[in-house]
Amino acid sequence: MSYKIKNIKSLEELLFDKLSKKLPGMSAQEKMIPFFPDNEPEYFNYDQTLRDAAVLICLFEDNKRIKTVLIERVQDSGPHSGQIAFPGGRKDDTDSDLIHTALREAEEEVGLEIQRKSYLGSLTPVRIPISKYNVLPVICLIENVGELITCEAEVRNVFVVDLLDLLASEGIRQVSARKITLDAPSFAFGNQIVWGATAMVLKELKEMIS
Repeated sequence: MSYKIKNIKSLEELLFDKLSKKLPGMSAQEKMIPFFPDNEPEYFNYDQTLRDAAVLICLFEDNKRIKTVLIERVQDSGPHSGQIAFPGGRKDDTDSDLIHTALREAEEEVGLEIQRKSYLGSLTPVRIPISKYNVLPVICLIENVGELITCEAEVRNVFVVDLLDLLASEGIRQVSARKITLDAPSFAFGNQIVWGATAMVLKELKEMIS
C-alpha cells in the first residue's frame, strides 16, 4: 500500500479534500467485522436504538513520522474490556456536540488538551451493537501530544503509535472475546492487536489516504 503523504501538512491537505467528499463508510467498515461462529452482531441494523458517543483521532508529526494516540482499556465487566481503542466515550448532556465529547473524553482519559480549532473533520459513525453505541470518529491535527496522563479507572496503558506503520499492519489475527477465540481482521503494533470497532475506523481512514 502506498501513500502520497510526506508530512503532516500533506496529510492535512489530503484529509481536507477527502472529508469533503463521500466517505468509504460501510464498504470499508464491514471489511473489519470479526468472524463470529454464531450470533454475529448486526453492525448495520439501523432499526437499533443506539446511544451517541465519540472517539478522538489526534494526528501529529514527531521525528518526521505521523503519529496518533491509542489506549488500552482496563479489564472490567464491559464488552470492550482490555481492548485497544482511541480515547473517547459517550456523549454527556452537558456536551455541546460530539466534537466536544471527543475532546472532553480525551482530556479526561489521557490528559490530551486539544482546542476545538484543531478539528479537521469526522469519519463515518461506527455502530457498535454489543455496547449499544453509535460512535463518531473525530479527527484533530495538533502540533505535539504533550505529556500523557492516564485515568487509571478507565485506561490501563496509553500508546503513541506510528500511523502509517499501523495501517500497513492489516491482517487476520486470533483474538479472544466473550470466552471464545475469533479470527479477526485487525491491525497491530508491538504485541497489541487492534480489532473490532477501532479497526473499522482505521480501515476507513486507510482507504481515504491510500
